[in-house]
Amino acid sequence: MQNVIQLLPEAIANQIAAGEVVQRPASVVKELMENSVDAGAQRVDVLVKQAGKALIQVTDNGGGMTAQDARMAFERHATSKIRSADDLFKLHTFGFRGEALASIAAVAQVRLRTRLHSEELGTEIEIEGSEVKKQGPAALPPGTTFQVRNLFFNVPARRKFLKSDPSETRHILTEFIRVALSHPNIHFTLFNDENQVHDLRPGTLKDRIIALFGREMESSLTEIEESTGYVRISGLIGAPNIYRKQRGEQFFFINDRYIKSNILGHAIATVYQEYIPKESFPFYCIFLDIDPERVDVNIHPTKTEVKFDDEQTLYVLLQGAVKQALGDMHHAPDTNIESDLYKSIYSSEPEPRREDEETVGSFRQAPREERASFQDWNTLYSGSGGSGLNAPPRRDRDPVSKDLFGQSPLSRKTMIGADAFLIQFQESYILTQKDDYILIIDQNLAHQRILYEKFLNTRRGSPWSAQQLLFPQTLEFSAADYTAIREVEEMLGQMGFEVKEFGKNTLIVYGTPSGIATAKIRDIFDQILADVKLTGVVGVRNRMFENIARSVAMRSAVQPRQKLSVAEMRSMAEELFRCEVPGFSPSGRPTYKELSPLELEEYFR
Repeated sequence: MQNVIQLLPEAIANQIAAGEVVQRPASVVKELMENSVDAGAQRVDVLVKQAGKALIQVTDNGGGMTAQDARMAFERHATSKIRSADDLFKLHTFGFRGEALASIAAVAQVRLRTRLHSEELGTEIEIEGSEVKKQGPAALPPGTTFQVRNLFFNVPARRKFLKSDPSETRHILTEFIRVALSHPNIHFTLFNDENQVHDLRPGTLKDRIIALFGREMESSLTEIEESTGYVRISGLIGAPNIYRKQRGEQFFFINDRYIKSNILGHAIATVYQEYIPKESFPFYCIFLDIDPERVDVNIHPTKTEVKFDDEQTLYVLLQGAVKQALGDMHHAPDTNIESDLYKSIYSSEPEPRREDEETVGSFRQAPREERASFQDWNTLYSGSGGSGLNAPPRRDRDPVSKDLFGQSPLSRKTMIGADAFLIQFQESYILTQKDDYILIIDQNLAHQRILYEKFLNTRRGSPWSAQQLLFPQTLEFSAADYTAIREVEEMLGQMGFEVKEFGKNTLIVYGTPSGIATAKIRDIFDQILADVKLTGVVGVRNRMFENIARSVAMRSAVQPRQKLSVAEMRSMAEELFRCEVPGFSPSGRPTYKELSPLELEEYFR
């Protein structure tokens, strides 16, 4: 029988290894920036073109390399960090596997230019698909420059699966921010297609956070500090007023290495849940200095997942430090940390809080006189921003059939009779009748459905009336969030938003869909950002439009506890039953409840 097992050629083996280390252009940026930090650089300049697909260049003023080291750096498993297996548990640097440069060179055209500070000449190497094309001396400034061109040029299948340029740029910005935060003493710059995105001067951690995330952080950060024989915890956490709708601005660093940890995230979430709405996320940038022998960073190729030898101790210490910091700022009520430790400790999300039960109120007949200030209920967007809209859209299923929840919505042509009673209960529900049925309508959910379908109709060519803001609102974003918003700018325009660029990472909102209150604009854009980051853009533009329409509708609708006149209640009820799917909100919740005479008879019988 013929032998069928054989060794892979070196070039193919390197391409396979590259699949673990080099997942996208952002992976290259991360590896090269970390190499610069390990080389002792005090300045690191990053340049990308076409979202890193055409060019990634990282230049530093670090120690540089000899000619032999420069060549050896591209060999698999060649590293200056490891001499024995024990060294894996004593790591104080970033790169140590010796795979990154070999993997990058296997799927790109790479040029390395490096020179020691003590030498007059440096070394230049050009490699293409793992094959050395050129190597020799060159007159260079001290330090190192890596140029990575045409990523995945020889693996077209991998290149085909890269996302749009704005999406890949957001990933690059994310990796850049993580490295820049962990080393505020280093000067970092980032250029994207010749445009300067960041120029981060050396300073304190607070200076670095403000430079990356905006001036709103300046007065909303508090220090966290805890030191024991096991770990030293330090960093900055955000005040509850700067919570976000997505997780992006949450950072953990173990010995200056960025990591992800559900355990540590849960420890913080259980403290913040007393201060911020559900489904919201606080800002934090926390550093944990721990003996490398007590943490294993060698369990994942990207080294973002780690394993601790005593997670429970770390959980309690971190939770206590965050609680103390927030307590000093906001006089937090005492909680039993030990009991929190054993409450879903391995869950990535905090357990939902039990809402306080509301007492049963009384019926209130809305005043019969119509208020002159409201000629159309569409203007009712300026209510108090209650927390009833925090539930995220249910993406597992959309309300497409009228009996999805076992209900049988009335005909879309249902009209509320002129003599029908209209009562507002708890300033949240509309009670009326249609024929022999009593209808209980949730005013918030019903308004969400109406707005959602109006936005969807703009996609079909029915324009949504826009309003110009008397005082245009300026919105400042992080670089990554700014890129995400510009990615869907065309869709926002279709929906009635008039948005223009205004300086670095800043937009001005001049107009909004008719009726949206200025106070809600920031909240709407934060929710849009969360949806864009969750959904992506390539191939799912229709889906994204629906998500944005859902987000805007949920953030713009009439709130619970908002008083309505009889005319406003009648208009809302009639508009609801003109919708395609009147029985369900955009998130799949029922908008109304029917009570038939038969149900009443059976109950009282």
